[in-house]
Amino acid sequence: MLKNIFMISFLLLTMSCVSATTITVDMNSSEANNSFSSIQDAIDFSQANDSIVIYDGIYSEVLIIDKPLELRSSSLNPNDVIIVSDEASTPIIHVISNNVEITGLTITGKDEGQPVSGVFLDNVENSLINNNKISNTQDGILVNRSSGNYIQNNVLSSNTVHGIYLVNSNDNDLIENRIHDNERGLYLKNSSRNVVEQNEAYDNLYYGIALLDSDTNNITNNRLFLNEFGLSLTGANYNLIRDNYVCDNEQHGFLLWEATSNNLKGNFLARNEDSGVYLKLFCSNNIVVENCISSNLNGISIGESSNNFIMNNTFSSNENYAIFHLLAGDENIIKGNTFQDNSSENKKIVFWQQIVLFILAFAITALIAYYFKISWLKKGLFGLGILIIVSLILLIAWYFPFESDLPANNVYVENLEFNASPINETHSSVALSMNLNYLYKNSFSHSNEHGEMTDQLPVIVQVISSTHANGPNSDTREVLESEEEIVLEYLGENPYECTIDLESGKEYSLAVHVQMIEELPYPHPYYGEMRWEFLGGHRERLDLR
Repeated sequence: MLKNIFMISFLLLTMSCVSATTITVDMNSSEANNSFSSIQDAIDFSQANDSIVIYDGIYSEVLIIDKPLELRSSSLNPNDVIIVSDEASTPIIHVISNNVEITGLTITGKDEGQPVSGVFLDNVENSLINNNKISNTQDGILVNRSSGNYIQNNVLSSNTVHGIYLVNSNDNDLIENRIHDNERGLYLKNSSRNVVEQNEAYDNLYYGIALLDSDTNNITNNRLFLNEFGLSLTGANYNLIRDNYVCDNEQHGFLLWEATSNNLKGNFLARNEDSGVYLKLFCSNNIVVENCISSNLNGISIGESSNNFIMNNTFSSNENYAIFHLLAGDENIIKGNTFQDNSSENKKIVFWQQIVLFILAFAITALIAYYFKISWLKKGLFGLGILIIVSLILLIAWYFPFESDLPANNVYVENLEFNASPINETHSSVALSMNLNYLYKNSFSHSNEHGEMTDQLPVIVQVISSTHANGPNSDTREVLESEEEIVLEYLGENPYECTIDLESGKEYSLAVHVQMIEELPYPHPYYGEMRWEFLGGHRERLDLR
């Protein structure tokens, strides 16, 4: 962090020593003497290392910054200068140059068209994003393939995907940002050696901070509260997670999945509705040391994870267990911990041992009943046996539902028709028409467990062609010909049309796939934050020979 601060300070000092010009932007400007009414016009006019000072007002623009410069409000108060955009496919401020400073602005999208991001750092270095308010975009700050940047003291709120999103970006500092009321808080994907320090992430729908395939980051002194998950580490290794306040989250404080060799030290995890720390699957060599874990449902829950070190922690007032083992066979080093007022300290559920003990107790009791001819005991054992058998049948029926009439798909593609007409000697235009009948909310393809199958269902319709590349005996080649987002009405026919261009003289297999995106509350090792759910489809042959 200090290295980045020194570098940015040096660069700013150097900028001031070069013949830099101050350019002003004022909505009432006459556009003379280095003064403009448009921010982008001022950027286009400016030279490298100039300062652009913006006076109070609301500016409806999207900006591209392609040279080193300073962009700031005249008062340095974000409430005075508001940059607003409704261009959904474009960042509000797109930074494609190194050494850019953006300070003291409100950057927001309109409700009818949310921009891709508020500030997009696109393959840049040594830029400073400081004291801004960014809201109502998809990603408040998006950082892609960028390094050595300093993101400090910003407020990211009401963004529909992430507050801050780093992808393929290393060696950045994210300090003292307030990230709240977004769908997701701060997300690091394939990003390493970043410093995430003294941020507040709260009231986000899913998580406060999440790391996917990101290593050697420093996550310290952050406050993560009132999210569904405080911090999620998925496929993330060698990270330092230290001195964080992680409280009052709806599920787990820390969730680790396929995470190894992380150091969780000195954190305060309290009042999380599930576990303070959950080592879910395939976590190993993590050091969980000197944490205070209090008043959660379980202090630490351990799934299929072994060879972790849980030492010198303080467990107090956890409702069920201080340390809860979901499997009996995990092998973790647990020592030197302090336990105070927990319902149970270090509990391993040895399921098969309990079954064996129950069967032995049942058999011994039955022998005693029959040997001593105790009639009331025999009747009780008989009733208990019947109850156990009925319970097993009900359990099997619940786990493997025998629903012979359960439909195969949620959506059925019917009345698929083609109308091909030649474009030229080599290609044809093919018009497709069909009905997308959204008939079932539960099917074998997708069950409606979480109520995501609404009456107006957003889906993606894909048309995929497949043909033999070089004759009937060659490999099949698949091409995505069309993809479109639409909304289906429940129990409606939902007519749909599209047109694709295909090479003439070939026989094709055309497939129509109807899919929905399932959003995941924390990153999955293979799917990331979302995965496709197949709802239905249809395939037919088309001969253009």
